[in-house]
Amino acid sequence: MDLELRQLRTFLAVAAELHFSRAARRLHVSQPALSQQIRALERTLGAALFDRSSRATELTPAGRVLLDAAPRVLYEAERAQSLVTQAANGAVGLLNVGSVGTALASITPRILRSVRAHFPDLQLEVSQQDTAAQLVALTDGSLDVGLVRAADPTETVAIEHLVSEPLLAAVPSDHPLAGSASIVPEDLADEPFVLWPRPLGRAFFDIITSYCLDHGFSPRIVAEGADIETQLGLVAAGLGVSLQPSYYANLRPPGVAFLPLEGDVPQIALQVAWRRTDRSPAVAHFVDAALECARTP
Repeated sequence: MDLELRQLRTFLAVAAELHFSRAARRLHVSQPALSQQIRALERTLGAALFDRSSRATELTPAGRVLLDAAPRVLYEAERAQSLVTQAANGAVGLLNVGSVGTALASITPRILRSVRAHFPDLQLEVSQQDTAAQLVALTDGSLDVGLVRAADPTETVAIEHLVSEPLLAAVPSDHPLAGSASIVPEDLADEPFVLWPRPLGRAFFDIITSYCLDHGFSPRIVAEGADIETQLGLVAAGLGVSLQPSYYANLRPPGVAFLPLEGDVPQIALQVAWRRTDRSPAVAHFVDAALECARTP
């Protein structure tokens, strides 16, 4: 069946007027052209839609059925066209977003709010993942875009810098150093450390260990946590101290004091990451939103 939307619109105009001449004027077409469209529609459907046997034009039973169905058909067709256009522009669909906890505690909510404000029909599925897992997921295509920490670009994954903040010392709130205004790095030399496992973020782990080595000691790691909540919980329990990006101070975990470090302190970068080969407009929108949020704290 070769049903044209233009014919359905013509049919609805005639059905509304029940007069071919008035319908033609309404559509700004000639009456013969309008009549030709209606006849073509009737041939396509195999049924008469109007009773022209009397002086008044009336709908046939088949015409009344089409009058009920045609508006829904036109609405769905127009909706489909709109969705296709939006999808081509990256405004609809599903975007899988990964984020390290550091970003979730700082810039991620603002980025998500910005994307949602501009593209309300774009579905965002957000998961907390460490940097290493995100880089793998971006490479295999199970993640569309990620917010990572202290990562290096690869042949597959592009990285753009967003913001940087310094490391802070995280100590138990009852620790002798907890009341200090700041901490000299060497004061931590004999302390047990709680850190991230290196496989979850090699670059970040290496920043911390290099910082300690630069100040004459190697951190004595007594516990590791696969997420920030676990690590800060271990610190609060008194198992050790930790070095964490200052973003995490926003979490205000009970039992943990965050203290600035004296001297030159490493800056921990938050970045946005995506596949180099990905040409999705939705990914481009997200990256643009992330960069804009980074420019306007």
